[in-house]
Amino acid sequence: MSRHMKFVIGLSTLMFVPILWHFATVFGYLGEAPETREGFFLRIGLIFVGFIALSAITSSIIAARHGDDEVMPDEREWWIETRAERNGGWAVMVCLIALMWFAFTPMQPMDVANAVLAIIAIGEAVKIVSGLVYLHGRD
Repeated sequence: MSRHMKFVIGLSTLMFVPILWHFATVFGYLGEAPETREGFFLRIGLIFVGFIALSAITSSIIAARHGDDEVMPDEREWWIETRAERNGGWAVMVCLIALMWFAFTPMQPMDVANAVLAIIAIGEAVKIVSGLVYLHGRD
């Protein structure tokens, strides 16, 4: 597996740690979940800003040590990422249709926000898993 693929899969997997922690707080396992709009968006904003900062720092370090070619995908990796993105997009669409079904039952705004976050996480999980399947199938 190339350095680029390890970088992409590692960062995507690492993003799940704070999101899983968030859902553990939502279900009452690891502390208190945010109860206000401001608390929710502060938490999610910090997760995504941290992810972007970690991505930028890590890719800069890899590019400085090994050159830009190690950060950029080759044709095969581009093919794998494109198809994995497509699969993640399909998963998001299916989950959004399912969310529309549940939207007709009374839901609290925080439930909708957490459902949308779960949909994003499911899409990313499908993307990672299908990318690994494509990567393994093409070796």
